[in-house]
Amino acid sequence: MPVRALVVDPSAPAAVRLAEVPDPVPGPNQVLVDVSHASLNYGDLNDARSGRVPVGAVLGSDAAGVVVQAAADGTGPVVGTRVVALTSGAFAERVAIDVGALAKVP
Repeated sequence: MPVRALVVDPSAPAAVRLAEVPDPVPGPNQVLVDVSHASLNYGDLNDARSGRVPVGAVLGSDAAGVVVQAAADGTGPVVGTRVVALTSGAFAERVAIDVGALAKVP
């Protein structure tokens, strides 16, 4: 099922647009997180405008949300855990995140 995300689009204002992207598929050491909050910073917009992030790719690096699928290898937080993360593609409704790139919210 697709998810909504902010993607790079050089033809759009600020080089960003809302789009549907495929639901992420986590690797063995990744959790799947439903994103509830993200922080926008100048670097994200610079990534969109500079070509550093390819056209159509999901932007963002900071996200917070809830784990909806634990890592297949047994590492990381369990389903229902609130987390914050530094990860690429954070500006999506759902994102696969390496367990080493997140922290539990106390």
